[in-house]
Amino acid sequence: MDAWWKPGIENINGRTIDCVNNCPQTWSLPETIAADIIIICTYLTLVLKILPALMKNRPPYKLSKLLICYNAFQVFYSSYLVFIYTRYIIKHGIFPTRCPQGDPLKPVIKDIFPYFLAKHVDLLDTVFFVLRKKENQVTFLHVYHHSVMVTWAWLYYAYKPSDHFVVVGLINSFVHVLMYAYYGLSSQGPRFAKFIWWKKHLTKIQLIQFILVVFNMHYQQKLTPCPIPFFFHYFGMLSICSFFFLFLKFYLKSYVKQSKNIQETKTNCKDIEHNIAKNDVKIK
Repeated sequence: MDAWWKPGIENINGRTIDCVNNCPQTWSLPETIAADIIIICTYLTLVLKILPALMKNRPPYKLSKLLICYNAFQVFYSSYLVFIYTRYIIKHGIFPTRCPQGDPLKPVIKDIFPYFLAKHVDLLDTVFFVLRKKENQVTFLHVYHHSVMVTWAWLYYAYKPSDHFVVVGLINSFVHVLMYAYYGLSSQGPRFAKFIWWKKHLTKIQLIQFILVVFNMHYQQKLTPCPIPFFFHYFGMLSICSFFFLFLKFYLKSYVKQSKNIQETKTNCKDIEHNIAKNDVKIK
């Protein structure tokens, strides 16, 4: 793997760093993209081709105990990510400007790795949906979101590790605590339905998340003395914006339009009842 910095490059304070001995090794952009493509192609082939073919003539698996363990793990793991990123923000601020290089970057990379790992563990969501024959859950939004987040994780951890996305990791991990708590309860069947009345509000929280992330990324890139490459920055910005509009479309279709249809149905029922009562009076 190529080193991120070259020997003798000047840092933001005009000092030079011997990157052969002091700088952590990271991957080149082609290496990073190649590894990411392998992961995503494997994921897509598995959940869109191999597993659906295997499950075609099989009954759905319940996976109740496995899902309890998986979702509980995700809740606690995401809580751990919230803790480590909150700790970093308290120490270095919402918009870090320290630009760690050499040895100071090593603990930052150590804190990035759990988030990098989490984005790959999240891919199991789709696997479980397919095994349970929940095909309606394997939507374009679902698959696209997971694929993009894995790509982001590879660029962030393997290619350009920094403390640029600490707040992003914090916000996203907090939302995952709520999301996997919901998944855990909903996977246990109708008897737990009364505990997930906040499903509609979870989508609202996700939309708010995207707005906060876009603002943070914009000002982090603007205020930091060591901005990330423009292609990476705009890849992140465009990804989050696409998530926002796709989730907004889902919200409007699933809740606003559905609520409107229910209201129209109730109105029609009342009109029918009124007409029946009116005709009944005439007959008498």
